Amino acid sequence: MKFILGLFVVIALFAVGYLKFNQGLTVSTVTSILLDQSSKGISQITSSIYSNTDTTDLILSNNSIRSLPSQIGNMSKVVIFKIDHNLLQGSLAAEIRQMSQLKVLDASYNNMTGVPAEIGQLTKLQTLNLSNNNISSLPNELSNLKNNLKTLNLTGNPLSQLQISNLKASLPKTKIIY
Repeated sequence: MKFILGLFVVIALFAVGYLKFNQGLTVSTVTSILLDQSSKGISQITSSIYSNTDTTDLILSNNSIRSLPSQIGNMSKVVIFKIDHNLLQGSLAAEIRQMSQLKVLDASYNNMTGVPAEIGQLTKLQTLNLSNNNISSLPNELSNLKNNLKTLNLTGNPLSQLQISNLKASLPKTKIIY
């Protein structure tokens, strides 16, 4: 009887979505919620975007966005955040630290000149693309990412060879592209 009941539960959950088994003890559904606003002519991120707090994949590529509002931190479930090919200036908002599930951050092809120290709090970050900006220095807190950061792309930024060498020493397991 337990077998039949268990089989029924598995079949019912399978019909709902993707199943993830953890040592055969727990079953949970895994879903991604994509918010793709790429190439929409957006110049600022408004509540129509950051109020979508269940979003896991946030794509804002190819727009005219100049800055991130502090409310971007409300999107704490985002795993993939692409804000490449925009007009971002200065640095990312410090509240990006609240996007604690972030694994991929692509802020390439902008006009950024810096990176907030809070980036070091994104301990799940695996891929960070900051290529083709105007970043001339990086925070020491990047070294906090040494356990999970697999790829860091810094191509096209005015960083010195000494800065790259120091970064390689602080992130020994990370592939650094420059």
